[in-house]
Amino acid sequence: MRGSWEDLEGGIAVVVRLERGYVADVTVASTRRPGLCRVLEGMPVEVVPSRVSLLFRVCSAAQEHAARTACEQISGLPPAPGEQTRRQARVILETFREHAWAACVEWPRHLGMAPDVGAFARIRSALQAIGEGLADWPDKRLEEEKLRVLAQTIDRALVLGGRTWEGPGALHSWAMLGTCPAARFLRKVWDEDLAEFGRCSLRPVPDMMAWDLDGALAADVDNRFVSRPEWEGEACETGPLVRMSGHSLVAELWQRYGNGLLTRLVARLVELVGLSDRLGQLLNGLSSNSASLGIGGNRVGLGQVEAARGRLAHRVKVEGDRVSRYQILAPTEWNFHPRGPLWRGLVGMPAGNADILQRQVGFLVVALDPCVAFTVQVT
Repeated sequence: MRGSWEDLEGGIAVVVRLERGYVADVTVASTRRPGLCRVLEGMPVEVVPSRVSLLFRVCSAAQEHAARTACEQISGLPPAPGEQTRRQARVILETFREHAWAACVEWPRHLGMAPDVGAFARIRSALQAIGEGLADWPDKRLEEEKLRVLAQTIDRALVLGGRTWEGPGALHSWAMLGTCPAARFLRKVWDEDLAEFGRCSLRPVPDMMAWDLDGALAADVDNRFVSRPEWEGEACETGPLVRMSGHSLVAELWQRYGNGLLTRLVARLVELVGLSDRLGQLLNGLSSNSASLGIGGNRVGLGQVEAARGRLAHRVKVEGDRVSRYQILAPTEWNFHPRGPLWRGLVGMPAGNADILQRQVGFLVVALDPCVAFTVQVT
């Protein structure tokens, strides 16, 4: 029996249909509830952000950040000095935790291996230490030692020895050593010739003008857009692969293997390794906080945040002092669109053993990283 959280959050069911040795079709069905956020409607607008953080256990910092951005636009009251940066720092910590969980725990589980819970526990402890320090920031500067410890924990978890991957050759050598779960996962991808598995042509979610996104959400009376989002008639993709596409290693892998399984996994690892530096630059004022985009006026607010899995948008409309309509567009709906990466990357490819294909499709789903449980069936 599924637990109450799973009942609320729903899941993703992927069915791959084979015909004459090829993948004839892929069905991606979601039992997620896009209307779940309607429980916020009728509430006073000032209590909504705190309720949002309680409503969603996955990426709750990003959800709250988007909600506060949207609600502040309506009130016309900007956050206190440093608060916007503090929120973004919490989103980075959350992204760090989600990526580390994938690399240390989720990936080995799908290989049938024991997760590295010790490495994840050390990372989580370092993240908690920084999170506690954020309460006094910027009045009290965050200790640089905490950032160094965080960088050291991920270096130790990935057995990098203080070095990052200089290119595909160095990455391959690291993977073949198999000294950590993430390396073993990549070695499996190379051993089974899966580097290009799932490769397809798919546009990234564009940097939409806030007014355009607001118009699409305002017209979405039947939840079709938030449950099956498209832009200009096309399914799109968001997440680490899009964010890291300009990184030299990811770009070189993309040139060789397209946006296949290997490139997707490495994009997650590259982002993970770089997050401690990104956090330090943010808190030291060396980078701008541009992760939240929105609108204001007409008693409507729209907050956009780059969460761990991709672009997250909250739209709130208020009548009087209460919420009359609340909408959330989550990255999972972009990445698991019925005609999204799974359908585009798998339909038409040759297929042999159904059990092997089921496991390999599972790898691709893990790389796309839904925020809910999933199943894969091959028929």
